[in-house]
Parts: sequence; C-alpha cells; structure tokens
Amino acid sequence: MSDWSRPFDVAYRVMRVDRVSGVEVAELPWVISGGSIDRDLGLDIRESGSLTVLGDPRIGSDWVRVWADVTWHDGSKESVALGTFLPNVPKRDIDWRASTCPIDLYGLLQNAASDVFENPVTIGEGENPVDQAANILKGCGLRIAAYDPGDYTLSEPWTFGLRGTDGESNDGSKLDAVNELLDLANYSAARTNPMGEVVLEPYEIPQDRATSWDFTEGERARFLAQMTEERDLMNVANVVKVTYWTSEKEYTAVAIDDDPNSEFSTVTRGRRVAATYEYSNIPEDIKDDDKAIQDLAYKTADSLLNSVQSVVHRITFSHVYAPVNLHDVVSMSFPTGGVEGNFAIWSQHIDLTAGIPIQCEARDFDRKKGNSFE
Repeated sequence: MSDWSRPFDVAYRVMRVDRVSGVEVAELPWVISGGSIDRDLGLDIRESGSLTVLGDPRIGSDWVRVWADVTWHDGSKESVALGTFLPNVPKRDIDWRASTCPIDLYGLLQNAASDVFENPVTIGEGENPVDQAANILKGCGLRIAAYDPGDYTLSEPWTFGLRGTDGESNDGSKLDAVNELLDLANYSAARTNPMGEVVLEPYEIPQDRATSWDFTEGERARFLAQMTEERDLMNVANVVKVTYWTSEKEYTAVAIDDDPNSEFSTVTRGRRVAATYEYSNIPEDIKDDDKAIQDLAYKTADSLLNSVQSVVHRITFSHVYAPVNLHDVVSMSFPTGGVEGNFAIWSQHIDLTAGIPIQCEARDFDRKKGNSFE
C-alpha cells in the first residue's frame, strides 16, 4: 500500500469510458484546471462533480472517469481513480477567442434514479432481495462489484410499479426499489466505487467496522488543525409513545429512559422529552391476537427509543488525499483539539487541485441500551 503521508505532485486525467463495454476509449482533451467531485451518503446517487473543458467535448453517450496521476518525490508513481460519472454538457460559453463547456457529472446510479418500471413487477416469495436488486441495476446498464447476497429470502411477494386508487403511481424510481430490497436484507443503500461499479454490502454500524485510515496529530499529520465538532442533544427523546390502531381498537406502549447512568434519561436531564409514533399496518398473522399486537407495540417503542438516542457526533475537517471513500471508518486522534474516536465518512468534497484536498464530514453515533416501559 502506498505511503500517502509523503508529499506528492498530482496531475489529473479525464478518460472517456464506453458505457457498454466499460473500456476507456480516449482521453478527454483540454480539461481546464480546477473542478471538483462531491460524495454524499445523504444523496440517492451518492456522487456528483463538475469540470470545464476548452472547446466542444463531444462526449456522446460515453461516461467519464477522473484519474489522479500521483508522483512522489522519490520518483515513484501511482494512478488513482476518483470516480466514474454520467456527464452532461448543458451549455457552451463562447467569446471571440475560444469556447468553454462546463460539464456536470452525475454518479452512475442516476441511470436507476431516472428510470421507473413500465408495468408492475413482482419479486416472488423465496427470492433473494439482494440478487433481485442487482438484476434491476444490471437492467439499467450498470455493473455490479462482486458481492455476497446473503441468505435472506422474501417471506411474501413484493410488487413495484403499482398505481394507487387515485391513479397516481405509488412507487418511486428503480433506485428506490433497489434500496428498498437492500433494506429488507439489512444491506446498506447502493453506492458506486471509483470505477463505477455498484457496491452491495451488509450494513454494519460504525463501531463494528475496521478502520481504513488513521488521522493522527503530529509531524506527519495530513489534516488541518481547524475543524468543527457537533453533538446536539437538545431534542433527544427519553420517552417514546407508540400506538398501533385498527378501526376498533388502539394498542399503546411507552418506553422510558429512566436510567440514572444515561445522559439522556429523565433522571439525568430532569425533564421528559417525548416522541410519538402511530401505525395502522398490523401484520396479517397477528391482527386478531391482542397480546401479540401489544407485544409488538412494546418492541417497537423500545427499538425506536434506542434509535432516536443514536445521537450524531459529527466532525468536519480538511485533509490532503487519503485512500478512503464514503462509508469507510477513519480514526481521528487530535488531542490538542480534544477530538478522539472512530468516525464513518458521510460526505467528501474533493477539489481537483494540488494535493487533492478533501473537505470531509464524518459521523459517529452514541448509542445506549435498556429502557423501562409503561
């Protein structure tokens, strides 16, 4: 593995990629210095970016891949793919000397985000939802990185592309369907790697993932000493009320954090902060069993209380390039600033300039277990 703590020089290269074969067919010439790439777990397609090209690029239906060609001061070299994108050239700026074209870059998941099912599609009972998600993505012209589909299968059929009683479609895009299937199997939402392959993998909480990179204060530190740390506890609930209802009856459960050792509890904070939830979708197999429905209400309240107390601990900082991507876990050791811990990368803004500088938002979640009930 390359030693990215050493100084390096970088040049950027943009290649046209044939969308059918996936083969790089030519370099995109006359890319003007600058541009950026954004990665964000809060966005469905995960990635976007921008470039500016001198003249008319005439990309056609090809994709583009951005490379960073790195040279270390000892003469060793490495090329790093920063992303593969669906390009859009919305305009051309012209003056008497030359013309330039800004290029908008979209993550390849846009192929699935902008498509819908023409007719209802049913995934049958017993099917593996991860394999079915992969098939939908392949049908959108996307490539899938090697994955383990797991052993989860559907207990009942799932149908996409239906219309509601008002005549309006009650489902979203094919990407929505893919992510719903992945969620059923407890997989993370789809994302792409820098080569443009879709990554399908089981979800793991940040605390259970191995770190991919260590940011350590000191002589060879690769991050700036100015950062922002956020942990807002004001509205974190310590009481959750859940109601399941039918046309004839309601089933209510309340979970309370009254643990003196919990920083969120009614005891520690001296006040109640409540959140309420209502559900009418009682599972068919227990709809006539009062005790089972009440047990479901208690279980849901407990789960939701633990969920709402998963407080986001967020840091935002800037660093020179390191080989990490969305969802990776990094270790931050910044004793001078009082910031220590492991954080999962949530977003990155990459400037295509010297040093490949990256502004990064990374998150951890503080969790507690154990509640009482009413």
